[in-house]
Amino acid sequence: MISRMVRVAIALLWLILPLGVVLWQSTTASFEGALSDAFRALSGSAWLTFAVTLITSLIVLFGALGLARGKRLSATWASFIAVPHVAFAIGLLWLVSPSGWLVRIVDALLPMWQGPLQSSWLSSKSAFTLMVVLVLKELPFLILMTQANVQQMPVLRWQQQAQALGYSRRRFWWLIVVPALLRRIRLPLYIIAIYTVSVVDIPLLVGPNAPALLAQAVFELNWQFNSNTQGLVHWGSLLLVLVAIVTLVVLRVVEWILQRWLSSLAASGKRTPVAQTTGKRAGLPWFWAGLAVIIFISLLLQSVQQSWFYPSLWPQGWQWSRWLAEWPYIAPLLYNTWILAVLSATLAWLSAVALLEVQAQRQQHQLHVGWLAMLMVPQLVLVLGWQQTIGPDSGLIGLLWSHTVFCFPYAYLTLHGAYHAYPRRWLWQARSLGYGPWAAWFKILVPMLKRPLALTWAMAFSISVAQYLPTQWLAPVTHPTLTTEAVSIASGGDWRLGSVYALAQWASVWIVFMLALWGTRARN
Repeated sequence: MISRMVRVAIALLWLILPLGVVLWQSTTASFEGALSDAFRALSGSAWLTFAVTLITSLIVLFGALGLARGKRLSATWASFIAVPHVAFAIGLLWLVSPSGWLVRIVDALLPMWQGPLQSSWLSSKSAFTLMVVLVLKELPFLILMTQANVQQMPVLRWQQQAQALGYSRRRFWWLIVVPALLRRIRLPLYIIAIYTVSVVDIPLLVGPNAPALLAQAVFELNWQFNSNTQGLVHWGSLLLVLVAIVTLVVLRVVEWILQRWLSSLAASGKRTPVAQTTGKRAGLPWFWAGLAVIIFISLLLQSVQQSWFYPSLWPQGWQWSRWLAEWPYIAPLLYNTWILAVLSATLAWLSAVALLEVQAQRQQHQLHVGWLAMLMVPQLVLVLGWQQTIGPDSGLIGLLWSHTVFCFPYAYLTLHGAYHAYPRRWLWQARSLGYGPWAAWFKILVPMLKRPLALTWAMAFSISVAQYLPTQWLAPVTHPTLTTEAVSIASGGDWRLGSVYALAQWASVWIVFMLALWGTRARN
């Protein structure tokens, strides 16, 4: 009875109510204008969004499949995934701009270099720049999901049989493991695709403007507050859902074709000598760690530089007072960000733990896709329905609810594998020794799963910190955050001041992850 009440309460708060509000708003909203007119006005944005999403998703998919058979990423390297997209984009653009830090380093190492560059593919707002940022941020996530699924497959037994038949490691991976793996990583790939379809803050910083991505175009139309554009906003949101569905269908077709092709190659009987093998990609974690460190240092230098002329590697003048001057403005934003993140992460964490415990007691070990439904709907469509139902300034309670709605599925997805891999016999033995159910859970399970539990809370915290659209549409005046301010400043072209807010956002997430890793480290 209690377990059923827990499941109903979680579903009502974080699934039924959010989706119900959007469905109700969609059925009662007045769709002014014809769909054909809206399609003509937004067709360029729709096609661009579809192309960017499909290309990004396929690059991430094949990149993850090719790199996941290397060294398994540890929890420390996994924390780099939590770097906020906004801070990552701001730092990356300065790093690779025509007179950026990388160009200056090349100029210092190669005297014959004639710099700075006149132009750079990554120096301006373009679809290419947007895809680079999204690929670099989403690829580690899919690699982790892929490696987590590989751990649940009998790969060693398959490999022994394949090597006995003359398969090399590379051929074994692509022809035996990958076809079985594609179905398992389908959901994480779809989550990446849906995020790419509906992301707004990154296109505002690095995406094209003519035409803009569909989510960005609808976002900007919604700020015009006139009857002529509101019809376009509603039709545009439906068009966004259509683009998302078409993208998922195309990805499913690509998966089917790839499975059939690899299976036919495996059945062809061709063999590759076992000696033709490749080593593990041990440098993969170091690449992302190095990239994150370089971007962090570039943001730090940008935030304190007063003058930095080409081709100098270091600023000629420093302005340390910029941080002190901005602190009165950063402090309230930092307070709002941390209050929202701590509360929403805690609510999402408690809900995920309660749900997983109920499922474990019922011996339901499969990942239930229904609890991840909020990640399968474009965020703009959800937040637009909430805004038009509860108003543009819902206060702390409404904003906290919206953040928790998006934090919960990530907390459930992050903790699911470790929680269900825990051997429940330890709890049964504790009960046989006289421990009550609560005492056995707190004294036996929690200490053994302290790191996954802590990292799940940290991940939910980082998801809340990175939320831009819910904060911007539901409480932009009363509860602005570091993310909304960083996007506003950086999109205006002030990279030095934008770096200050990006660093404050990054540091908020990094501190929490380091505390989670340090506090749960193994003690001899």
